[in-house]
Amino acid sequence: MVSEAPANSPKIPPISGIAPGIFDPVISILKASSAPIRRRKLLEELERRGHRISLAGLNRVLQHCAQSGLTVESPEGVRLRAGRG
Repeated sequence: MVSEAPANSPKIPPISGIAPGIFDPVISILKASSAPIRRRKLLEELERRGHRISLAGLNRVLQHCAQSGLTVESPEGVRLRAGRG
């Protein structure tokens, strides 16, 4: 069953190798943080919320988010691009 994204959720086309429904939790975690978040912390928070994903899977999600212009990365971690939250 495919669920519809909330009206205010960014529209991201699915790509191969990314679990359905993982974008919303990742974006939600990034929106809730005022500072960049490191990948390991993202993995921990996803697991706490019931979304178990590998580091490789998270890397694919974050790569797609960056290519879609949703996120930016720095040595401090990943954050939403300004104006996206």
